[in-house]
Amino acid sequence: MGYRTSERLPLIDKAPNNKGLYQTLYRKAAQQIGCKLIVERGPKKRILKRLIQGKIDFYPGFGFTDKRSKHFYFIENGLHSHSVIVSHRDRTELTSLNQLRNQILLVAHGSRSDLVKQHGAKIRYGQDLSVASALNILEQKKADYFIYNEASINFYLAHNPSPNIKKHYCCFEQEPMYLGFSQYSKHFAAVDNPNYDKQILLSANNTPIALDRASVAYRFSQALKQLQQAGTTKQFEQKYYQLDHDYL
Repeated sequence: MGYRTSERLPLIDKAPNNKGLYQTLYRKAAQQIGCKLIVERGPKKRILKRLIQGKIDFYPGFGFTDKRSKHFYFIENGLHSHSVIVSHRDRTELTSLNQLRNQILLVAHGSRSDLVKQHGAKIRYGQDLSVASALNILEQKKADYFIYNEASINFYLAHNPSPNIKKHYCCFEQEPMYLGFSQYSKHFAAVDNPNYDKQILLSANNTPIALDRASVAYRFSQALKQLQQAGTTKQFEQKYYQLDHDYL
């Protein structure tokens, strides 16, 4: 597993500490298929390059795009993601992404930005941008907005309250969280997907390929599904998102 150097609590701590929900979940799934989880940290651009080189197997939380689907296969990890937009409290309440036009939006390198670009936002990239650094920039009014996972934002603010931060819930729905498995990994193999429908848009659930059932990637996906069905994933999630829990 590869991940950037900055933290995304409680999913993963700042490098070199890998503790968090990601490590616990993926280690358990790996153990169930007789494998061992190894975590590599580095700048996100370098991690993504090594994934495409097949030197790293997967990225733990990876949003689907058409471009990424050429290099990665998307597997549900049993968690969910709900993006929210955050800003300084002085900003007007957002009701539409159209209001982002000509506004400065913080985006981490390697993160999806196509949707907000379509609405005319001015993208300001940050190398391995963390929640802490992003909210600090917003508080200083050096940028207008930041889009991130709501659970991670809530977790950070519960431990670091700020009266200057506002959340906007206008524009995104909760969706399953996916890991991105490198199609160049030695543990990946694919077959033609008989359920692929080229008449509808590409998505994590509608791609021309499916996992080969003999591959490690397939067995890993099934282990994650079993953990979810058994309620183990939910137990892990509740453990790490308990705000009074000393998860480290």
